[in-house]
Amino acid sequence: MDALCSELFLSFAENLIQTNLSTDVKKDNALISKAKDMLQAGWEHVLKLDEICKELHLSKFQFIRLFKAHTGISPYQYFLNCKIERAKQLIEQSKDIYSAVAACGFVDLTHLNKHFKSVYGTTAFEYMSHMN
Repeated sequence: MDALCSELFLSFAENLIQTNLSTDVKKDNALISKAKDMLQAGWEHVLKLDEICKELHLSKFQFIRLFKAHTGISPYQYFLNCKIERAKQLIEQSKDIYSAVAACGFVDLTHLNKHFKSVYGTTAFEYMSHMN
């Protein structure tokens, strides 16, 4: 009888832990999804980590750790990747590299080229030149 009670208790405890873990994972996924939306929406501005953390009710450390655990990259790198991707789209649409620099909030063409090259292996200027 004791063995059966112990087994039932352990089974109950395991189910409870799984339920809590599942709920935590869903909550974390929802937070990361919301954070990604906020990061993507603000690509033309400076990254405002304080605002995102306040909205998600997390400290900067908690947010950065959680974001990196779910995406493999830091929030800043994700934000930068969004800006670079948007700049690439603008270059493809307008064939005007300088409007992409301004629209995406890069300091200058050198700043865009540096980050563009780190992602695509070529500078934004070279990319635009090869599109013709």
